[in-house]
Amino acid sequence: MGASTLYQVGDALPDAGGALAFARQLMARFGSGAAAGAEFALNDIATVEQFHYARRHFGHGTFMGSEHYLHDPGYREFWQTLARWGFEEKYEGLWAETDLQPQLAALWPLPEGVQFQLAKGSTPSTFPFSATYDWSETDIDAAVAAAGPLTADIAWFSPLRGLPAPKLCGVQLCLNGVWAVQCSEPAPGVHTVYLSIGTRNSDELAERWLHETGLDVGEGLAGW
Repeated sequence: MGASTLYQVGDALPDAGGALAFARQLMARFGSGAAAGAEFALNDIATVEQFHYARRHFGHGTFMGSEHYLHDPGYREFWQTLARWGFEEKYEGLWAETDLQPQLAALWPLPEGVQFQLAKGSTPSTFPFSATYDWSETDIDAAVAAAGPLTADIAWFSPLRGLPAPKLCGVQLCLNGVWAVQCSEPAPGVHTVYLSIGTRNSDELAERWLHETGLDVGEGLAGW
């Protein structure tokens, strides 16, 4: 398990704005003391729709592979296609930096073992990233409005009222995604909200606290 356990609250929501409002409601209801701020991160580009949308805001990205799949025919064919198109592999079958050219859309769905991540600091980039590490709520509003179909994680770190150990407690929002094991995975059109309880709080205490909230929560997942 991770250093915290995440519990989905309620059902997945179809609207990103509604999911954001719900996450903030949980923070307002259960957050205690001074919150440590929020973090926002875009995740892998998992679908061709996400790739086309990302081209509105980003100019560059990176394909990343895994040594585990080096001998898989589909995996090798993918990297050979990139080479034919003139994209240089930094490490054979493991890494390639690219411009977000339209022809790359033909590579989706990506073969197992390949991920594609946007290059945050590349130019041009018009996505409204915060200028600081800690995101303000205004920054979060702008990022959620701009995210569209992209998969993203937002985490608010805060003590939770009634729990003795505050470390790694707070609220997690997955945009176009669901939490898996210590990370989110893409789920287009699905937005999920979680409470995070640091594991310095015992399982028994966490379960009792959750029961007393009256919330409909899911099974605990390895979290932050």
